[in-house]
Amino acid sequence: MVRLVYDGDPGIDDALAIIFAAKCDVLDLEAVTTVAGNVSLEKATKNALRVLGLVGRLDVPVAAGMPHPLVRELVTAEHVHGEDGLGETFLPLPPVQDKCMGAIDLIVGKLLRRPGEVTLVACGPLTNLAEAYVRMPDMGEKVGEVIVMGGAVNVPGNVTPYAEFNVHTDPEAAKIIFESDLPVTLVPLDVTLKTLITSKDIEEIRGADTPVTDFIYRALRYSLNFPGHRRLGGCPIHDVLAVGVAVDRGFVKTKKLYVNVVTDNLVTLGKTLVSENNTGEFEECKTKINVCLDVNAGKFIRFFIETVTSK
Repeated sequence: MVRLVYDGDPGIDDALAIIFAAKCDVLDLEAVTTVAGNVSLEKATKNALRVLGLVGRLDVPVAAGMPHPLVRELVTAEHVHGEDGLGETFLPLPPVQDKCMGAIDLIVGKLLRRPGEVTLVACGPLTNLAEAYVRMPDMGEKVGEVIVMGGAVNVPGNVTPYAEFNVHTDPEAAKIIFESDLPVTLVPLDVTLKTLITSKDIEEIRGADTPVTDFIYRALRYSLNFPGHRRLGGCPIHDVLAVGVAVDRGFVKTKKLYVNVVTDNLVTLGKTLVSENNTGEFEECKTKINVCLDVNAGKFIRFFIETVTSK
């Protein structure tokens, strides 16, 4: 079993990732921490509780983290995810809405109690992780792996021509993480934009006829109507793939590269830069990280569908 702490900003694809993690037999979802990004921190935290209530996992603690990026104003994405952040599904809040300690305390505490055993999957802006790393400089020795959904290497960004949303929202936090000695695996748009749920897939999920699959169907139907997704021919399940990498590295092909982020140019702000050499803008990078550059999308989509439709 992989001990997993999920850090995100739910968000439609975060919701799907949490469901996937909760239902996957080889994952032990130990906590969900929230950060401002797709939606406000308050909305993200309520959405995490809503989704965990839907899958009957209110035993999983939810901890709220940073309400804004390190140095920039927050710009959310309700135009993509809907007013509620969950595709206008308006899931009810569960009766029990207790939240535990703050996200940074939870992450640090988990790593101290289980050194080397916890995988952090970060699918929102990296503000919480950057704060945890600053507080815990030996975090690289304590965490098993950090899987980050973010960035765009050989493809255009999805918020500007240069930048992917999570990195663009808090580029300073991303820079801290990419320059660190953390054992990072980066899951960029290069692979997530190939991991598409089609109308046919959505109908197959609907056919399982459970409360969980009904929610997934409605949320993905909403997402499929977003103009960018219509052009792609399906819904990219960005965050779900990051969780999938924690399940089986065989879904993706990776390359070890130095990674850094543009933080000093408004035009290219949030652009992810990669290199095989530790020179120039990469001189501050302590280690190469695994960058996913290709994916067996068909195999992964099939695994996702089988997992979320299982009884």
